Amino acid sequence: MKVNIDSTLIFRTPKFSYTDELGDCWDELKAAIALSSTSFYETIKDVNVSGLDALPPKIYFTIWKYFNRAKFRSTPYGTFASFTILENAIDENKSQIVINERQKLTELLDWPLKNNIQFNINDLLNKNCLLFSNSSYYLTPQSCRYIACTDGVFELAEIDKNEEVLQILAACLTPLRVNDLVTKLGLENEALPELYELLQDMHELQLIFTAYDPNIIGEDYFDRIGIKSDEQAAKYIIAERHAQTGALNNPILRALPGLIDLLHHSIRQGERTALQQFVRNFKKRFEDKEVPLLQALDPELGVGYDDLEQAGTNDDLIAQLSSKKNKEADVDDLKSLLSQQLSAQKFNSADPILLNKLPLKPLEKVNPLPNSVSVLMSVVDDLIFIDQIGGTTANALSGRFTMASSKVEAYCKATAQREQSANEDVLFFDVAYMVEANIDNINRRKLVYDHQLSILNFDTSAEPLTLNDIQIAMRGSDIILRSKKLNRRIVPKMASAYNYSRSDLSVFRLLCDLQHHRQQTNLSVSLESLFPNLRYYPRLQYHNIILSASKWKIDKQNLTDTKQQFFSVNDCRTYLKSLGVNGLFKTGVSDQTLCFDVESDNDVSAFLQYMQKQTSVYLEEVVLPINSAVVDEAGKPYMAQFILNLYHQNKIYNSILPQSEAPAVQEIFPPGKEWLYFEVFCHQQRADQLLVEIVSPFVTAHQQHIKSWFFIRYNENGDHIRFRILLNDERDGQKLTSLFVNDLDAYLAAGLISDIQIKTYKREVNRYGADLIGTVETHFCADSKYILSLIETQPDNFSKYKLCSSLVEHIQASKVLSADRLAKVIKHVSDAFNEEHRLEPADFKKLNSQYQQFRKLENVPLTAYQAEHFEGFATSLVSTLGSASEQNREKLFSDLIHMHVNRLFNKDQRTHEMVIHYFLLKDIQRVLAMQR
Repeated sequence: MKVNIDSTLIFRTPKFSYTDELGDCWDELKAAIALSSTSFYETIKDVNVSGLDALPPKIYFTIWKYFNRAKFRSTPYGTFASFTILENAIDENKSQIVINERQKLTELLDWPLKNNIQFNINDLLNKNCLLFSNSSYYLTPQSCRYIACTDGVFELAEIDKNEEVLQILAACLTPLRVNDLVTKLGLENEALPELYELLQDMHELQLIFTAYDPNIIGEDYFDRIGIKSDEQAAKYIIAERHAQTGALNNPILRALPGLIDLLHHSIRQGERTALQQFVRNFKKRFEDKEVPLLQALDPELGVGYDDLEQAGTNDDLIAQLSSKKNKEADVDDLKSLLSQQLSAQKFNSADPILLNKLPLKPLEKVNPLPNSVSVLMSVVDDLIFIDQIGGTTANALSGRFTMASSKVEAYCKATAQREQSANEDVLFFDVAYMVEANIDNINRRKLVYDHQLSILNFDTSAEPLTLNDIQIAMRGSDIILRSKKLNRRIVPKMASAYNYSRSDLSVFRLLCDLQHHRQQTNLSVSLESLFPNLRYYPRLQYHNIILSASKWKIDKQNLTDTKQQFFSVNDCRTYLKSLGVNGLFKTGVSDQTLCFDVESDNDVSAFLQYMQKQTSVYLEEVVLPINSAVVDEAGKPYMAQFILNLYHQNKIYNSILPQSEAPAVQEIFPPGKEWLYFEVFCHQQRADQLLVEIVSPFVTAHQQHIKSWFFIRYNENGDHIRFRILLNDERDGQKLTSLFVNDLDAYLAAGLISDIQIKTYKREVNRYGADLIGTVETHFCADSKYILSLIETQPDNFSKYKLCSSLVEHIQASKVLSADRLAKVIKHVSDAFNEEHRLEPADFKKLNSQYQQFRKLENVPLTAYQAEHFEGFATSLVSTLGSASEQNREKLFSDLIHMHVNRLFNKDQRTHEMVIHYFLLKDIQRVLAMQR
């Protein structure tokens, strides 16, 4: 995967140079404070420079913190920091970037002001306004449910079904004018008052929105509805500085692609916990079925999201490999090597840990990187200090600036298009979400992706996606979202850095988590995160790149004397230097940091005041450059933070086959219908006895009443056999139920069977297709008969493996799957099972040794009865595969073999399946090698 560096840069600079003095900047600082904190400004507005030293300590300390922020912190906030976009910003020759000192301000009305806007809904309807549905609505048997929000709290609201309401909702899934809605509903003028009254009620219930309701993405809401700003209104300000000349020196970035590759192959990133739990619950409830997203997230109809709403003997190798399957991953090689380095380090050693010197072993399999990621960094002469590497899209950090710059908007659109062109078979969409009035300013952005999904806000895009159009399914290890209307796979990509974990809305949390699904989205490495609570952390460095700066832990009590009095400034300085803290250091949480100079009495005094409200903190080194990468036209240097975007053009999202309307087929058969379904709970090793002594004689004795039947083994809620019977006449169901239960009475009384349950049979139509489900059920019958004939003679594991190999030879001979396609699907399945079982070199050595013994095995002798059933089963398998479309045969082959192995073995089926596919793959590779 080749990672490229984008030549366009966005960087952020504090309001003041780090060389500026408070006295020289006081008036400008007061103006900045006036915009960010009107209450504190009232306290200091009449203070002159000469009066600063006479201020009370608390007020002066607050001023000091504001000024410190305005010199050392580049995170945009009012006028305290600015952003700059610079094209062609990477150059072979070192060239200082020169920016304008003067800021250009984009002033937007503060987002909370939207709560003060009141419109008369009746006036809007009379003015033929646009209407847009709350697309979160869906139907239950008795009602219509939808998401609503009251005072910042989301709820699942419910109303009785109403055909007219549903007609209106369906009509307005794309914004529609009132008059067009009237025409669509076929209403006469005399019906308008009643319609308007209904629309008012729907608006009040949040079932429908008008064009005068807020939108968070697209044209600014206040501009769109014609609300003008005034001097007194609160503002959301985005400050920008223009770059005059200059570029970053390309040689200092040369190590970056190598670092990205190393981290990509050294950090094991698992799935998010909430997403893992959702997948387990979804598969348990819906299996392979595609269902509406809103149904899946309904706590009653679906599975919700993130709670927001063996005994006996066994083959040694199988036991060893099966036990590995559920183990947690071993500690990554990276963490282990770093731990060794930290243990060998002397306390306060100035020597960095050099990542490029560690003997790292790359992980065998890693998730792909997103097509665009960001590196948040600062440049100090020839060094790069990393703040963050990763993200689900580079647009996450840049999106907020689109409201202030058409250049940034175009840049983000180009990034989105680059992601889209690498994945042509899917559609990316942004998610419009708002709930926290005081936070949502940072969520305001232009639409940079071709599609958006609006959750409880108006949509200004040309072709809105709607919640009730989205379907969700599990396809292998992929979670797939599909738009029914567009019949395409869709993938969320939020062009916002909003911390979505703050939200309690399940659908929003799921969509945001899906951005990370099966991707490596975090390449940041922090020694403090890996090894918490150490007293000291040295630098972690890769060539000229600092991934983690030196840090020292300071407890409040470390700064007090024997009488528990705080140190003097000189004593504090002496203590800090004894730890190795020299020059500048910073402390704080996330980007809420303050910077202190250990040589400045004023700063050390401020640090002691800061520590009065702390228990313990980490101090982090701050290094000032000799020659700053960014200066203004007067030559004053700035603490710039760069957003460097990286990208690759590899395809990372699989397409889905176009969905067509399936023929109508009954999916659910409750008890009393033509399918009888029993679950017989027993120990795994008892299952074969029950199949031979109870099930086999039962189907033989009552074959005149039975059209077809099959069994599978299952362990959900306890090990059990699932026995399903298709009746010739459903009126025989009660009689056969009674007879079958009678046959099991003795086992139940002896405790060999713990329970018998009669269940509703839900056919796996989504897995096999409506056109093929009947054929598959008939094949399962042939498979079950064959298995019963086998287990009567109890063949060993190797014999079962050999019979599976013979089965694949039948398929090869039939040419229902070409040799290449058969090899491809077997390798794909084998690789997946090997990964699931976390196989290591020693395990493969054992498997290869077992395969040599397997090869020497002669064909398994079968009785005439068994041979007859084998031929029937093999013929059925070939016929069933032939009934499927060419494009579906590989998946159907793996599904049918999976079900066959499930029946063939009474325990550890997945591990046996792993061994079988490994042996099959070795067979195929051996044959192909001989043919070359």
